Amino acid sequence: MKSANIELPTVLSPSTWSGVLGAVTLVFVLLSTPAHGQLVLDQAQTPDSLVRYTLAGPGVSVANVAFNGDTVNVDNVWQGQAGAFNGTNTCLALDAGIFLCGGNAQMTLPGPNSSLLWQAGLTNGAGLVLTPDLDLSHLTGWPQWQTSGGNNISGKAVLEFDFIPEHDMVSLRYVFSSEEYERMVCSEYPDVFGLFISGPGISGPFTNNAMNIALIPGSLIPVGINSVNSGRLDVANANGPLLDPFSPCQNANPNWQADSIYYRYNGGLWSTPFPQNNTPQLEAPYNADPYYIQHNGLTVVLTASVAVQCGETYHAKLGIGNVDVPFASAVWLEQGSFASTNRFSLTVDPGPSVDLSGPDPVLYGSSTDTVYLRFNRLGGFYQDEYLHLSVAGDATAGVDYLPALPDSIHFNPLDSTVVIPLAVPAQSSGQHNLAVNIITCGGDQVVTQNLHIDNDHASVGEAMGNENGLVVFPNPVNDWLYVARPKGSIGTAELQMMDLTGRVVLSRSMRVPGSTLDVAHLPNGLYLLKVVGDGQVATAKVQVQH
Repeated sequence: MKSANIELPTVLSPSTWSGVLGAVTLVFVLLSTPAHGQLVLDQAQTPDSLVRYTLAGPGVSVANVAFNGDTVNVDNVWQGQAGAFNGTNTCLALDAGIFLCGGNAQMTLPGPNSSLLWQAGLTNGAGLVLTPDLDLSHLTGWPQWQTSGGNNISGKAVLEFDFIPEHDMVSLRYVFSSEEYERMVCSEYPDVFGLFISGPGISGPFTNNAMNIALIPGSLIPVGINSVNSGRLDVANANGPLLDPFSPCQNANPNWQADSIYYRYNGGLWSTPFPQNNTPQLEAPYNADPYYIQHNGLTVVLTASVAVQCGETYHAKLGIGNVDVPFASAVWLEQGSFASTNRFSLTVDPGPSVDLSGPDPVLYGSSTDTVYLRFNRLGGFYQDEYLHLSVAGDATAGVDYLPALPDSIHFNPLDSTVVIPLAVPAQSSGQHNLAVNIITCGGDQVVTQNLHIDNDHASVGEAMGNENGLVVFPNPVNDWLYVARPKGSIGTAELQMMDLTGRVVLSRSMRVPGSTLDVAHLPNGLYLLKVVGDGQVATAKVQVQH
């Protein structure tokens, strides 16, 4: 880029300086302010090229790409209904990728959102042109989806391909948008889209036992017009049965109003409550700025994920279909985001006995501070499953840390994390390594997280004077509290827990070095734990937190 040549006078007066500085400031502001862009569609590439070189990311190989769409109205089906997009500095929040839509993309997708626009290419003058699809029809909830052969779908755009993953998860980032938003929400005939995956280990209700992985975060509810929208109880959404106009939204998603957090409004103001085709959209800036796409609403960027078996062959079917009223809908798939990665990881929560400044966590010995290991599930949340573990290193369970880690961890459906409390006794000594191995892909892949145990340096808790050798964990505690007496203790000891008034709320004898206490019945609050034995008294503060 060439720079501008500015000739300055030999002597600059105050007024001249002011003008120059003002011009420089204006240029700086213009250059530093992100410019709004306009959606650009590229429909010159083949489906195979776009899937291989635009959609596919690390860890997957793809083959057998095919596209199936409306062959009646669009001469070049691929160029009419699908292609690549550049969404840099637009409201999509995705810089690039590929899209699928019903009808003619060039007419129904680029902004601004200046009118309520019917889909071009969905009608032949006598009504909607049907493009039957069993899976998309199944998603609509129509009672006759199966017996009719799925012929309530029109203007479908379906992209299919096989893929082989390297790791135990495949994920995809996407945005769903529609012209039905702010006009046809809660209808009994909503547009639908699905991200269907089939293959080994997958059992779902769709063709080839496929499952739809386009789900609302934290749920098993499919993303769609009626399940994710503005959540407003107004005339624009009252499109259901006369006596219960919002029931289709309620039936699709009982939390449809709360889940409006996943929706982005993109304009929807007309001169009449029930606008028809080509009615001007009146709300600025949506109706004038090409930063905003043509559709009245869209989701936030969402992530779909599926649990897979490493090295096996799977089939993906990504599709969108129109139902009844010909308003455009589209799904936008982020460039390079169809990728295979590890589904599980291990992190350590921050705490007074934890140093996270280095490449691996360091756990310091402490009598009262609990370390929390967090096993994270990054996708495939629909599964009820066990994660298999093993440990290595020179750290000894029951001495350098306790309890011993299990050989598997149970994840309930929709769980994204399981937390295991760990104690690192202060009476242990030396520096040790605990290697936690996360085992996936039937044992073929192992991810190791090294934890360094350091008992030669005091933790924050020990530095504050808690070095009496009594170990309690977890702390705070919800139900069961483990108490270990100081190293070398023998004989019987008496244990008491007292509230802040000094009242004894729990009392028992201990005949072994360690004991487990049920504190589930105690109210939330701070308690003093006292253990008397061998002529010695050891104490610790315990926080009960249900």
